[in-house]
Amino acid sequence: MQKIDLIKIYQRKTALVIDDFPDMRGTIRRMLMNFGVAAVEIAGSGDEAIAFCENRAFDIILCDYNLGDGKNGQQILEELRYRGLLKHTGIYMMITAETTKSMVFGALEYQPDDYLAKPFAQPVLQKRLDRLMLEKAVLFDINQAMDKQDYARAAALCEQLGTEAGRYEQKSLRLKAQCCLKQGRIAEARAIYERVLKERPLDWAQIGLGRCLMEMGELDQAESLFRQLIDQKCLCLEIYDCLAEIQCGKGDIFAAQQLLEHASEISPNAILRQQLLAEISQSNGDWERAEKAHRKIVRLGANSCYESPENYFNLARCIATQMRRDDTGNSRRLKEAEEVLERARRRYRDDEQVRLQTDLISAELRARAGELESARHILAAARDRIGDEAPATAVTLGLARAFQALGDRATAQRLLQELTERHPHDEAIGQAVDRLSDEPLSRKGKEEAVLLNSQGKQLLAAQQYLQAIALFGQALRHYPNNIALKLNLLLALVRQMNIGGANANQLRRCTRLIENIPPLAADHPLHERLHVLWDHVDKLSEQLRAATENSVA
Repeated sequence: MQKIDLIKIYQRKTALVIDDFPDMRGTIRRMLMNFGVAAVEIAGSGDEAIAFCENRAFDIILCDYNLGDGKNGQQILEELRYRGLLKHTGIYMMITAETTKSMVFGALEYQPDDYLAKPFAQPVLQKRLDRLMLEKAVLFDINQAMDKQDYARAAALCEQLGTEAGRYEQKSLRLKAQCCLKQGRIAEARAIYERVLKERPLDWAQIGLGRCLMEMGELDQAESLFRQLIDQKCLCLEIYDCLAEIQCGKGDIFAAQQLLEHASEISPNAILRQQLLAEISQSNGDWERAEKAHRKIVRLGANSCYESPENYFNLARCIATQMRRDDTGNSRRLKEAEEVLERARRRYRDDEQVRLQTDLISAELRARAGELESARHILAAARDRIGDEAPATAVTLGLARAFQALGDRATAQRLLQELTERHPHDEAIGQAVDRLSDEPLSRKGKEEAVLLNSQGKQLLAAQQYLQAIALFGQALRHYPNNIALKLNLLLALVRQMNIGGANANQLRRCTRLIENIPPLAADHPLHERLHVLWDHVDKLSEQLRAATENSVA
């Protein structure tokens, strides 16, 4: 394409420059105008940039990563994608002087069209933009169809382009595979990735093939492919997310947590990964690691499209869960959690539901710290404000948690049962209830519990303990308070170690399971079973300790 043609393309485009330094905004604006762009807007902050994008779709966005207080360039890109304000036909280029590993990986995870380090000269920017402008021009009809979610048309256009323009053949194949995945045409997407890989071992095609294998239930083959990519030093952190998902599918949430921890160390600012890490750490009973993730979520969420009062609530509850009555560290933890709740009250000062929930969590905190009278007083005041009407779902769940912390599990179960009966067909509410309840209360939860019990018994009877561990481990992600499930997992772990020998990771998992089972009264039907298994865990721990000492000697 001739230079004159490029100028004509630029003349039809609109651009937005986002930088907190006025001189830099002006410099980049002049560069774009020199390229031929006639309409160039400038923004000095993330909020100003989002406001611009709400009113018009820009063809070119050049955004600095570090914008001072408020949203950074990664969070702007994240929000534009989340809200559908950035079109496939547009260009988003990240510009920054920062070169830290965490920043670079964090920015690249959200896949901007390009990444440009400061300082740069006009010819460097023009070369990068020229390449992107030409590519977007060639792929315009495809990207436009994808913006309209017409993936069938986009795939057909990709097929046509692949036969006409050799330079963009791989790009068209990649887009076509993405369209097939969007339509659920997994086998067709898999065939495309396998076709590409026959010619060259490209990372994107290997990751795409792995995703297809996961969708088709071929988890072992997918895992092997992702492990190969790690061995090949592939820098795409999506690999670790996929491997963690595979381990969850196999019920090994302990391994899933380790994978997510590793990815989070490399790229600590990915809020969705931190949320998954927090959830899985809690399922493993690793509350210390969960708290660390929740603190990160609160910090990252402050300027993110994923900001929510739940971020604050989850952190406070995580702190509450770690408190034990008569623990000397309770006063410090109680203060920390109350400070988190106060931040939520200030940030959402006009939301009465948020204030109610913070008060209920405060009652839960004080009950766990052993301040029972204070907890009952806060809970009573909150119930007076609720009145006689059925409270919102989130408030009901908060009430149930508070009563559980006070040891009144009967009232908690009644509230959860009533909530289930009010919303018998709402699966999301059913799942939330079942996560809190001692046993599944929703219709779907009860059906799954019967199936799990049957499958688990068969696996244990057949001495297929690893499969049983996977089954019960996966189930606990959905029913983390179910004591019977925890004991079944404990039994499977003990029997596996009786065969294969004591294992440090499995013993750590056993210890966490036991620590997260509430005290059972002597007449509780599961009391004796818990203590028998506890004795087995102690004996296995002694065996491992003796074996370790002998090997050292």
